[in-house]
Amino acid sequence: MRFAILADIHYSSGAAIGKRRGDLADILLLRAVHRLNRYLRPDAVVLLGDLVNDGKGPRAEGELRSLRRHLDRLDAPVIVLPGNHDPAPDDFYRTMPRPDFAADCGGIRFLSFLDAERPGYNAERSAADLARLKAEANRAPGPLVCLQHVPLLPPDGHDCPYHYTNADAAIAACREAGVTLVVSGHYHRGVPLLERDGIRYLAAPALCEAPFRFLMVEIEGDAVRVEEHTLAMPDEYGLVDTHVHTPLAYCGENLDMRRTRDLAQAVGLAGMVFTEHSGHLYFDAPGYGRCAAAGLAAAPPRQRRTATYFGLLQAHGVPASTWGMEVDAGWDGSALVSPGDNRRLAFRIGAMHSLRSLSGTERDAAAAETEFMAVLERFLPHGFHSLAHPFRVFRRAGLPIPASLFARTAKLLKQHRTAAEINYHTNEPPVDFIRICLEEGVKLTFGSDAHNLYEVGEFFPHLALLREAGFAGQPGEVLLPFP
Repeated sequence: MRFAILADIHYSSGAAIGKRRGDLADILLLRAVHRLNRYLRPDAVVLLGDLVNDGKGPRAEGELRSLRRHLDRLDAPVIVLPGNHDPAPDDFYRTMPRPDFAADCGGIRFLSFLDAERPGYNAERSAADLARLKAEANRAPGPLVCLQHVPLLPPDGHDCPYHYTNADAAIAACREAGVTLVVSGHYHRGVPLLERDGIRYLAAPALCEAPFRFLMVEIEGDAVRVEEHTLAMPDEYGLVDTHVHTPLAYCGENLDMRRTRDLAQAVGLAGMVFTEHSGHLYFDAPGYGRCAAAGLAAAPPRQRRTATYFGLLQAHGVPASTWGMEVDAGWDGSALVSPGDNRRLAFRIGAMHSLRSLSGTERDAAAAETEFMAVLERFLPHGFHSLAHPFRVFRRAGLPIPASLFARTAKLLKQHRTAAEINYHTNEPPVDFIRICLEEGVKLTFGSDAHNLYEVGEFFPHLALLREAGFAGQPGEVLLPFP
């Protein structure tokens, strides 16, 4: 059984407070939720308190509601405890789901404790809760996990300054009940797994402080394994997100250019590039669907927003050396960007979003495969730094990706010195294609294709894909150098 532990989110819709990035906490939680759902798939998720930074402030209820909307996206059952920064339990649980004292999941029983706060940010377990814990000794066999906000830890082997005023009694009750694991939050540095007298103890690190950590715990029989995850990317990798959208995207969700750049820096990126869809800048929303068929000449001048786009980049202090665009491919292989606008771009991503053979109700896989190569052969000579989500057009059409295209596409990319983009936005890049690119020396780019803030620089799957493809070096060895 595997469960995730998130602690100390400290959401503050005002501003960061010291190392606590409460201003980004809602986005960090949403990022964690999506990673858990799509890639880690735990059997349960527990949150160990301090979801908001000021539980007595006027914004607390609204902040909790925002976080609840994110938690409702989780595919796994969730257990949420309040911390000392949150509203009082009765107020807290008007918004958050109140757990039962004992909850069974995957053969594990979770016990949730709402302990009284004591001076010095410490806590005390009540006599009633000690009795309830001891009573668990008579239950059916299986792992027992205790959850609380303030760390309940043995007296040695760690540097945590917080404790229970009756820790000896609480630990004795855990021992009598046959507890397998005691899990806490509160101490932002966290405490790695400890074992004393057959009980394991763990304090989860704070999600709100870089590198924005959370834990995955696996319990199998008597074995307990802990894996730490970070939402930030390793600084030493120097990763650049070369595919980020703006509020001008018709398919954008919550994009904000200031927050995007702030988030990119916070999660350890060395750089990022705004790359808006060219079709969104030359056509209005209803007209975008026909831009590949109609071509740039059909774009009504009154609908063109490239001046607005470049103005936004300039207004937000984006260096001209990083101005980018995701250039749509026409069905005839043309590039939907005017010569004047093209000259202003420092980074060009080529993107094939539709094919004539896939535009109707019928889906002819063989015709689509032939058309794909014909369009690509005419499109790549226009000159691009990378090719976005190379085969997503097939996935969007509900067709399997033709493996026969991998080597031919890699050869064309190499010929035109164009990188292949690894992109997971509504996409699953084929590992065999990436393996061929690595063998052929085709450079790669990491693109989040962010349409929501949580996606910016989320390269957990990109790095995993490189490992799956057999690459064991530093990412910079195979990524396109960024000026």
